[in-house]
Amino acid sequence: MEKENLNCAFGEESYFERIRDSKDPVKIRLKIIEYLEKCKSISETARRFRVSRQIVRKWEQRYREEGIEGLKDKPKTPKKRRTVLTEEIVKLILKLRQEYNYGPRKIKQILQELYNINISEHPIYNVLKTNGLIKW
Repeated sequence: MEKENLNCAFGEESYFERIRDSKDPVKIRLKIIEYLEKCKSISETARRFRVSRQIVRKWEQRYREEGIEGLKDKPKTPKKRRTVLTEEIVKLILKLRQEYNYGPRKIKQILQELYNINISEHPIYNVLKTNGLIKW
């Protein structure tokens, strides 16, 4: 292996230091992809750019699937939205708790079977807790 290949492509900086200070991280990621296509070795590319093989695979896969757009940073916002309960559902949850003293799991089951309402236990628990029906 050439001595040049063992040196980091960024000098003394690691990939993460370079990305953090970069105004255009896409160019840096594109260099990784170009080098990978040239040398055909994920391990060698990872060593050269001082990143894990997992990072190299991640950018390679994104580049194959989405092109240059795949090399841009993705938003870090959650993909799922929080469950918003209507007033009717909240009243139903409170009614089931007060009449039968059911817990979140049983209330969830009843909502699914009888009312065709599909929500997880956590929002049910939150409703019960905010209304003082769960005491710890």
